[in-house]
Amino acid sequence: MKQKILITGSSGFIGKKLVALLQKKHNLFLIDKNYASVNKSKFFKINLLDIDKLENFFKKNEINTIIHLASEIFDDDNNVYNFNLKTSQNLISMAEKYKIKNFIFTSTFSIYEKNYTKSIKENEIPSAKNFYGKSKFAIEKRLKKSKISNFTILRVPVVVGKSRSHRMGILFELIRNNLPLLLIDNGKHKIHFISVEELVIIIEKCLKLKKRNLFNVGAKYINTFRENIEYILKKSKSNSKIISINNYIGSYLLNVLIFFNLVDINFYHKVLLTKNIVLNTDKVNKKLKLKFKNSTKEILLDSYNYYYKNLNKINTIETGSDKKPSMKIFYIFKFFSFLFK
Repeated sequence: MKQKILITGSSGFIGKKLVALLQKKHNLFLIDKNYASVNKSKFFKINLLDIDKLENFFKKNEINTIIHLASEIFDDDNNVYNFNLKTSQNLISMAEKYKIKNFIFTSTFSIYEKNYTKSIKENEIPSAKNFYGKSKFAIEKRLKKSKISNFTILRVPVVVGKSRSHRMGILFELIRNNLPLLLIDNGKHKIHFISVEELVIIIEKCLKLKKRNLFNVGAKYINTFRENIEYILKKSKSNSKIISINNYIGSYLLNVLIFFNLVDINFYHKVLLTKNIVLNTDKVNKKLKLKFKNSTKEILLDSYNYYYKNLNKINTIETGSDKKPSMKIFYIFKFFSFLFK
């Protein structure tokens, strides 16, 4: 039976993939701050801060389910916390008032920010210092206090897709041009990824869930950062050399690059380059009977191959997570590459 599903953030990277998966199976209502390229007849450009427009939307449309993807991320720390919390509170209030049957919320593993020696279960106390992670956890708490009977919270790690080149493009350019790769502490740490294709399948499966659920999601097999890089180098036949630097020097260099805006990352992304943050996904795998077999190195290789084959197209993208990142650091590496030969 077709549901009437509201998807916020429908024009974003995850949103577009989810719309493509669900649009022939359900009646979709799409909200985003940017116009959608698909299903325009059911698209509504609504600022989620505008409670009056939101109220009018829910009055006119008998929504069964809300899939809440929309959020501000790390690029605007001054705005991200208040925006994410307020917009989500507005949606939760509408869900309560109009008795929405199911609410699916994409949270984040960015609620964890320290170095972990073992995989993180759902009951782990958050350690976030970044406003994005703090905002997502605050929304989780608001949902748990709400009158919504059926909801699912998904704690999502770094989402990788074939077309999502932003920030990854720096690494891919170094590999493509056979330039040296500096790994902090020999790249022995692990960071969790998930492919966007697997994530949208998980979201679809959550449409059938009842009661209140909290799940970590992510790739089944997690490789070290060095293993990920070595796999891409081998498969792409790149001549890039891996050079290990100690944690102190690596952290200092990253601080300098971030401070002078020479690289498209911030201090939270630095955490991802220097810490172990791996989610325990046993709970969701059992509940949804997931059979995914992907490893993080395979997910990253797929993304690199797409980037390499579609570079001309990527160069024309001006906004969003599909665009090519700033290449300032790439040119610096290229200039000094003779030192590593």
